[in-house]
Amino acid sequence: MMYLVIIFMSPVYFLARSKWGGFILNLILYGLGLLCAITVIGLVIAPLFWLLAVGHAAWHLRKELMEEHATMIATKMAEKMASSTPQSQALRQY
Repeated sequence: MMYLVIIFMSPVYFLARSKWGGFILNLILYGLGLLCAITVIGLVIAPLFWLLAVGHAAWHLRKELMEEHATMIATKMAEKMASSTPQSQALRQY
């Protein structure tokens, strides 16, 4: 669902996440794309601004997903190391 928001209304993605700097930058890019799409001359340049806005939002979403995944892996590894520590100490005693 979030990917559809990014594709069609990328500033809303940052608004939903309360990332105001990203929202303003993306709103400028998206607005320039819409402004260029309205004019006949800028119709050629409009997809460039739209792609920049979508790319910015998609990059940010991917970064958040990777951070969440890394945190999850680190937590599981820490739990596994904590549970294996008493076993390795018991082996050292022999």
